[in-house]
Amino acid sequence: MIYNKFNISILFRLLCFAATMAALMYFVLVQLVPLPALFFFLLLIFEAISFVRFFNAVNRKLSYFFDAIRNEDTTLKFSENVKNKSLLGLHKSLNDLNKVISEVKTRNETNERFFKELIEHSTTGLMSIDPDGYVEVMNQQAKNYLGVINLSNIRLLQQLNLPVFDVLKTIKPGEKVILKQIIKNNLVNLSIRSSELCFGDKRYQLISLQDIHLELEENEIDSWQKLIRVMTHEIMNSIAPITSLTNTLIRFFKNGEKVRAPEELTSEDISNTLTGLAVIEDRGKGLMHFVDNYRKLTRIPNPVFEPMNIHTWVESFGFLFRSEFLKNNWVYQSQIDSGLHTVLTDEKLFGQVMINLMTNAMDAIKQNSSDNPGKITLVIRSSSSQTVQFVLSDNGCGIDESLMDKIFIPFFTTKEGGNGIGLSLSRQIIRKLNGKISVQSVQNKGSVFIVEL
Repeated sequence: MIYNKFNISILFRLLCFAATMAALMYFVLVQLVPLPALFFFLLLIFEAISFVRFFNAVNRKLSYFFDAIRNEDTTLKFSENVKNKSLLGLHKSLNDLNKVISEVKTRNETNERFFKELIEHSTTGLMSIDPDGYVEVMNQQAKNYLGVINLSNIRLLQQLNLPVFDVLKTIKPGEKVILKQIIKNNLVNLSIRSSELCFGDKRYQLISLQDIHLELEENEIDSWQKLIRVMTHEIMNSIAPITSLTNTLIRFFKNGEKVRAPEELTSEDISNTLTGLAVIEDRGKGLMHFVDNYRKLTRIPNPVFEPMNIHTWVESFGFLFRSEFLKNNWVYQSQIDSGLHTVLTDEKLFGQVMINLMTNAMDAIKQNSSDNPGKITLVIRSSSSQTVQFVLSDNGCGIDESLMDKIFIPFFTTKEGGNGIGLSLSRQIIRKLNGKISVQSVQNKGSVFIVEL
């Protein structure tokens, strides 16, 4: 609208200028009358001056307006008490535009205050860091976790909180690090997560800090309760028949409250007693074996980290089970990403884990009722978090969804004759190797175990 009125005004002035010029030329060249020619000449000069003043006035107003917008000043207001309709239309349009900009600015400021308050009241510590380490946003909870009143650059944490500084300096987007901290004389398990935000050409790292101490305690209690249930089940399974059998044997040698004389015992009593004692011995050995397995979980040696040649290890690992695959006519495949040559680990401990996983995979194939030929695949690949993943997949019987959260619990097993410590021991070892182990499974289709180092 503003541009239409401006263009009409200029067009009208140009037409008047052209008409005056034509009249001047007529009286100078055709009629040769000096007085009208002088009049139109003066009129032409007046119109030219008026046109320049009008154009400059519009430019000045537009310049004032855009300078005010650039400086975020929405208080500028143009007078609407002018007689010139074009200028009046321009003033009204600029005032209306200024009003819209002011409303948008107010709305944005309200939203900004809202989000600042929302971030400030968050129970999670939040902070954004630019590529040079300068802190753009930081809420009070983050300051509490870091033990600072204010923080302009994370480099200042080198003197204030070196462990957190080391994490913030090295953490990559998508990673999570758990760090133990003493805050106000309380132990805090600080979960530090990182993500990346991009605004045009600017990149920021968004850091979230959260105390997961209570969550870890709840998980720990839950794990202990599951462990106690499994151990109670195993112990009761052994003690109950021993107690029952002991009572039976006692009755062979007692008649009520009286102890029977030796001559009262028959050969059958003695034979039953010997059989009962043999059963008690067998169950006792079973309990000792159970306790010995428990001791294995608590006596994992400290790892000795050395570079392990991946290609050499894969070749020897496959050769270890070659006869089993040939005997059962199963397919075994291995694949290594290009560029992967070594990984820093304890080869003996890591090999123990992978042997256990391979054994489980073969057992799963044997338990599968499908007619499909057994197939196990080992893929070694790089991950986005700059770690090496050993992915062992099979097409065995899979794991029931209801059992997925129990398979790493000590002594829990679904295999007949199994002791239930293989996967639990494997997880303990991988943790000592500073890695992690996870599983994906679909019943009757197979399982995928991922070991990440």
